[in-house]
Amino acid sequence: MKHFRYYILPRLLLVLSMIATLFCLFFLWLSMDAPLPSAAAICARMDKENYGSPGKIVASAPIDMTEERITLKTTYTSHDSWWFVSRSGDRFQLHLLERIGGFLWRPLDLATNNYYAFPLSLQDQPIGCTGDIVELVTTIDPLSLEGCKVIPILFCADPSVVRMEAQLLYLTSDEWDDPQAAMDSRAVSPEFTKAGDGVWVGPSPYVVIPWASTRSSGRLAVFCQGYDADGNLVCSYDPTKNQE
Repeated sequence: MKHFRYYILPRLLLVLSMIATLFCLFFLWLSMDAPLPSAAAICARMDKENYGSPGKIVASAPIDMTEERITLKTTYTSHDSWWFVSRSGDRFQLHLLERIGGFLWRPLDLATNNYYAFPLSLQDQPIGCTGDIVELVTTIDPLSLEGCKVIPILFCADPSVVRMEAQLLYLTSDEWDDPQAAMDSRAVSPEFTKAGDGVWVGPSPYVVIPWASTRSSGRLAVFCQGYDADGNLVCSYDPTKNQE
């Protein structure tokens, strides 16, 4: 009896405590959206959950919420937020992740239910884009027009393209059929640099939202063009003519 009490029982309690601790850690891990020390593993898991083909990460960067050394108050400010682009053939996937504890990654809460996939085809449409990852409504001119800060990311599946250009603007529903006048008056054209295989990224400009003070509606449009090493236009993307 003394042997059980002084030798077996303490060891048994220790084992049970370790099992209970492991269960608690496991449920804590699940409650945190099952983070992993590898961003690539999280991206692959998101691809699988959304029935996508896992690809190789070709570009990534933190979502910077500073402007002239001032931290902008947005829904991303309180997160260590990053974007990742993975590629599988002519298919690009955009993932928004959050880094916690300095080494664990999980899907960003704001993007858990969103999945950005851009299947491109050299025969059909070799170029695509996204520009609405980060938005900030702010006053940007004396007329009190409101604007949006965006992170423009362009994708191109054509290997001959070495330079990308794009014009960003918000179009109202009335301007969508004939956007040229709006492009001439308020489009912004940030300079893009290559961030990875088939991925170009530009600085975060402010884009005027012309219907901010009215009841009109619209959405962001990104017109982009791809050029080869000799400066020849290889492909282009017009969102007003390439709608699903």
